[in-house]
Amino acid sequence: MEYYELYEVLKDHFNSTKDFIEVEDLNLTIESIPFTSGVCDLLHGSSNLDCMRHKQHLETHENAYLAYDKPSVDIKDIDIECNKNFNYYILKRADIKTAKGCILFLHGLNEKKWDKYLPWAYELAQRTHKAVILFPIAFHMDRAEPVWSDRRQMLEIANFRKNKYPENTNYSFVNAAISSRLEAHPQRIFWSGLQTYSDIIEVVKNIRSHKLKSIAPDASLDLFGYSIGSFLSVIIKMADPESLFTESRLFCFCGGMTIDRMFPISRYIMDGQSAIKMQSIFTELLSSDFKSDNRLKHYQNEILHPQESWFKMMLRYNYFQKEREERLKELESQIKVYVLEKDEVAPPAEALNTLKGGYRNIGVEVEIKDFPYEYSHMVPFPLTHKNKTEITAAFNEFVSSASNFYNANLKL
Repeated sequence: MEYYELYEVLKDHFNSTKDFIEVEDLNLTIESIPFTSGVCDLLHGSSNLDCMRHKQHLETHENAYLAYDKPSVDIKDIDIECNKNFNYYILKRADIKTAKGCILFLHGLNEKKWDKYLPWAYELAQRTHKAVILFPIAFHMDRAEPVWSDRRQMLEIANFRKNKYPENTNYSFVNAAISSRLEAHPQRIFWSGLQTYSDIIEVVKNIRSHKLKSIAPDASLDLFGYSIGSFLSVIIKMADPESLFTESRLFCFCGGMTIDRMFPISRYIMDGQSAIKMQSIFTELLSSDFKSDNRLKHYQNEILHPQESWFKMMLRYNYFQKEREERLKELESQIKVYVLEKDEVAPPAEALNTLKGGYRNIGVEVEIKDFPYEYSHMVPFPLTHKNKTEITAAFNEFVSSASNFYNANLKL
């Protein structure tokens, strides 16, 4: 079956409203698992933003958030109900009743649908015999406000941004919502990431207490990150909250570098104005030790929050390089990166710089590929008949690289 054919079959089955689907021809089951995020007080608009762990009063002033007088993007994070209550998905082989391993799969920035990732998750499940958990990052996928995908309303926002910032580039209805929200408060990258990080810890605890019947309570636990999902996955691996990920293997696809070495300016990701604002704010915060944001400063204190503070280690390449590289050196055998030569969003050279270190003395494997067809960061495997053989072959190379890496740690 060619890649585009597998995509269509999986998409047709996945878009069912059923909680459990078995696709006999593909030896596949798909479960939809309801989830309630228990850390919503982290978010903008909460009446209680204090750090409960340290009983410390922390405030975020409203003037820290730029408002556009546009309800669709000005909505407070705490008021987005779909970000609190949503579904995640488990894909596994149908001939395995209870998986002895699982892969937590994190997607890219500004994604609204899982369709693109279904063939990736399917093949990983088939080849590793592990369950693959498709987990949405906060304010993405089913956790995103439906209006953010409404073409008419988002065209209005895109045109607003065009008029407000005549020098802006790569604005579109696709990235209008995320561009507006990250420009309004770039620190949302941390707070939404921390919510996702906390949610993932809860999922792992649910596995360990056998609340997910399709995954064994003592299952091995690995990570897969694509693009910004790699950024979050690297932080999770370095932080190793509650020692849950000590033995985990991490496979990064089209990512792995510090966030300042990614270039997400794209009509599909974020516009130029928001990307520049995000980078400038984090540069200012790092250079001033978070002086202008006391709440973020508290969470980036490595003594008070030794796990959460790994976030600042991955913001800019030239900051905390020694600490970051020492930690990566400890994890070098557990991380592999697969990057594409012509990727302009996540350049391979930057994956080398971050994960192999400035002196190239870190043993993280970085595999660089150049597919024999036109591709991009957003679309590494085009859904076209043209070059279908080459696309399917490239896809098989990619999933073979990932599954072989995971299987190297398999306990038979």
